[in-house]
Amino acid sequence: MSEQQSGRRRMELPKKKEDLEKIVEEVEEREHEHYHEHEHYHEHVHEEIEDVVSVLELLVDSLNANYKSLESTVKVHSDEIVRLYKVLAKVVEACGASSEEEKVKALREALSIISAS
Repeated sequence: MSEQQSGRRRMELPKKKEDLEKIVEEVEEREHEHYHEHEHYHEHVHEEIEDVVSVLELLVDSLNANYKSLESTVKVHSDEIVRLYKVLAKVVEACGASSEEEKVKALREALSIISAS
């Protein structure tokens, strides 16, 4: 079976020095183009990474601001909860008091805690 019958063609190498130089030149041009395409791709990826990092930095800043706001809110609420427990303790003390004077004293202390806000 000959090479042409099998569907394959035999590649012929250039015989002239000029033809060979032209092929080398074309290959170098393609490599140069490929290099620039590859470089452009990496620049594009780098820009996308920078965009993602910028967005992440903004999100972290936002989270920090929200955290500080929540932290101060929690502080205010925890102070109020402490006050409620103190008032409740005085009311329980008044309920368990054996004399009217002790009840009045405990309830006045409860009012004093409430009005101290």
